[in-house]
Amino acid sequence: MFNKYQLLTLGCKVNQYESQTLRELLDASGMIPAADGERPDLAIVNTCAVTGQASRKSRQTVRKIVGRGRTRVVVVGCAATDAPDAFRAIPGVEAVVGHQQDVTETLIRLLERLRRGNPPRAGVDAHTDPVHVVRAAPPRQTDERDDRLISPISVRELTRPETSQQLPTRTNKTIPLDRHYVKARFPLVTKIHRFEGHRRAFLKVQDGCDAHCTYCIIPRLRGTPRSKPEHVVLDEARALVAAGYREIVLTGIYLGAFGRETAVRKRFASADSPLARLVCAVAKITGLLRLRLSSLEPGDLDESLLDALQSSKVCVPHLHLPLQSGSVDILRQMNRQYSVEDFLETTRRVRTALDRPAITTDVVVGFPGEQDADFEATLTVARQAGFCDIHAFPFSPRRQTPAARWSDRFVPSSVVDERLTRLAGLKSELSLAFRRRFLGQTERVIVESGSPRLDVVADESNDLRRGRADRHFEVCFDSADARPSDVCHVRIDRVSPGRTHGTLLDGRGTAPAMPTRSG
Repeated sequence: MFNKYQLLTLGCKVNQYESQTLRELLDASGMIPAADGERPDLAIVNTCAVTGQASRKSRQTVRKIVGRGRTRVVVVGCAATDAPDAFRAIPGVEAVVGHQQDVTETLIRLLERLRRGNPPRAGVDAHTDPVHVVRAAPPRQTDERDDRLISPISVRELTRPETSQQLPTRTNKTIPLDRHYVKARFPLVTKIHRFEGHRRAFLKVQDGCDAHCTYCIIPRLRGTPRSKPEHVVLDEARALVAAGYREIVLTGIYLGAFGRETAVRKRFASADSPLARLVCAVAKITGLLRLRLSSLEPGDLDESLLDALQSSKVCVPHLHLPLQSGSVDILRQMNRQYSVEDFLETTRRVRTALDRPAITTDVVVGFPGEQDADFEATLTVARQAGFCDIHAFPFSPRRQTPAARWSDRFVPSSVVDERLTRLAGLKSELSLAFRRRFLGQTERVIVESGSPRLDVVADESNDLRRGRADRHFEVCFDSADARPSDVCHVRIDRVSPGRTHGTLLDGRGTAPAMPTRSG
């Protein structure tokens, strides 16, 4: 019987969200996840192409699965969009589906063919595959707000988890499988109802980018910006909270372009902030304890958005602001939409508006033409901004991007490695300094792992728990009773370069109000 599946995801939060939509589609069609060690009938690999390493890892993952034999493999995502022929050339790949195609509809058609017992067709392009199109009966229900049709073809309805203190699990409550139609008019209306394997839920509200940073391949793969209607976001957020998720992370390819037709700020039609309105609306959902934003450009943090973050007790004092480089010249060559002074001014405003905010960032090391002085400028800006975490990436030439053509200015790999090592040292230093500010203070922590005998190493007890504080850093503490998704109050006792240690004060309980801004 063709009924077991495996879903593997590489890459960003948006990819993880999109994998969940596929998971719910597979579940609704009657398929079930393969158990650990069990051979799946169907494997879907959601790929990433943001760097050359990500693309290589995507291909390696596909080859590893097809090497096991007897599993039909479907490749989706950014790497599938970027280099479909490379994946079609791998023997055993059943279909390659890029972002320009309707992944949902293609997967439905493919499942129908595979269940009819048709033999595998290595390397088939699902977009041109002349398989029989599933013809649905007339729709059962229409939502007049967005013309979304509730799918009439699902064999089995999705189950919605009950609200509980633990990771949401299935119950006998059912909800219909949402599918999206009329894409050009109402984009991104597909919703998820749970987030398998996660203690917090990522909620995709936006897709696409047209900012065209010179090193970035994503605008070519995902197209121009489009946004999910606000009322659809709110319905989805309410369903996730009802399913037991206490934290929601709003995410998108260019989150600051939510509600807009472009990510280029000088082309914005109005000065108002659709994202600020969305944040205010989501923050009012009953039962939501934390609202986090995945990534923002400095220009996205206008006064209205900062006011929204400051005024809500649900919005956590943590922002991810990609710097990429602290060099004026390199930023200009990257085609970033801010200057060094713009970036530092934004961090100053954030620290004024929020109580000891955690500011995390991304940095590209070894961009073509990066000199020692450019890298030193990055280190200086990182210190001035007071980052608590730095995600550093070596420059990766992506084909059909301007920076990939500047090979005469590529930085030697030995130099890049040395700079990455220095940046890692600064990251550790800044992280330690930030976490030391909370010694002796009580932080709200949502437990993410630590059931008995889980995540235990030789020098630790079975009662060790790990959770995430509002300001993003992980906290370890001992508790025999705290379970995943519990909200705990933990006093921070000790910090080290790799860990933050605390003492549980009151176990599980209602989250306290966010602390007031100090000075």
